[in-house]
Amino acid sequence: MFLYVSIYMLLALLAMLHIERPRANYIFIVLYILFVLFVGTRYETGCDFFGYFSRFQMIGTRFESLAQITEPGYYLLSYLVKSSGLDFVWVNVFGALIFFFFYIKFAKNHHNPLLLVTLMFPLLVIQLSMSGVRQAIAVAFLMGAFDAFFKGKRVSVVLYVLAASTFHQSAIILLPIALMIGRTFSMFRTIVAIVLMMPVATYLLSDRLDVYQDRYLLELYGEMSSGGAVYRLGLLLITSILFEVYRKRMAVYFPSEYNLMRLFSLVSFALIPVMFVNTVALHRLVYYVVPIQLFTLAALPVVIFANRRAARLAEFGPVLLYGAYIVVWFSTSRHANVCYVPYESYLL
Repeated sequence: MFLYVSIYMLLALLAMLHIERPRANYIFIVLYILFVLFVGTRYETGCDFFGYFSRFQMIGTRFESLAQITEPGYYLLSYLVKSSGLDFVWVNVFGALIFFFFYIKFAKNHHNPLLLVTLMFPLLVIQLSMSGVRQAIAVAFLMGAFDAFFKGKRVSVVLYVLAASTFHQSAIILLPIALMIGRTFSMFRTIVAIVLMMPVATYLLSDRLDVYQDRYLLELYGEMSSGGAVYRLGLLLITSILFEVYRKRMAVYFPSEYNLMRLFSLVSFALIPVMFVNTVALHRLVYYVVPIQLFTLAALPVVIFANRRAARLAEFGPVLLYGAYIVVWFSTSRHANVCYVPYESYLL
């Protein structure tokens, strides 16, 4: 636990220094390299490490048609690594290279990018990128889609979401956000976007719908639960409640980002019923909401407090909240200690 908490505290310290952009860019280069090495070279660390290792071992030397693969992106990555004679560790290294490129690219949209990098560390770095590699890469491409959304690039949003779905097919459910670019947010337009795009998403997701139903609704593979998902949703709901209180100011301070902030605030509330159906499904869906919700949380201090000094002091609130989360999680979760402690690396 000490290692993970120490990294979080170091990131928080950098965030609180409010380093100017030119200097911060050098820090991002260093962080990118360190993050890739930390996550990419891990050995027997992460709950899904052995599952992915077994999958890598089963890949044959004959290239299979991508049209017959449900999630061809991860298969192609693994196949190219294995056919090149490289070991399994390189799958994680290349995955980390993709993940942290978009992780930092997305964070740079924020007025305090190092604060956002810090807040994303517990959920997106430890719990996602160090365990669920396929979904981590999918979330990486979705962060690319969010970055394109902020810049008004509709085609890029579509391409990024489609790329995400080749690693985790469920990511296709975010395709409707492409129709929300450059428009004033309204519930009617949101519903229309979903109605228009969901048939396409459903068709692209059709191969997995039966699997998700059997796994999460009918639980044919055994009872599945994720107690931590409830607490992670609780963290997102705190952000949503604060956002709804100050959303008019948010629209003024963050006009380019407001539509996504509003959408994912509502999505967080919409996830509450999922909690009562299957917490593992909730666990999966929460990660698609986390990037924008943390972007919102990191933006709230400057919206709530007009005084610059007060706003900077208020940034300690989110840092302490997620710092407490990481400490409590490691202190109480069996999975945290079984899967992540001790941290081991191929480099050590």
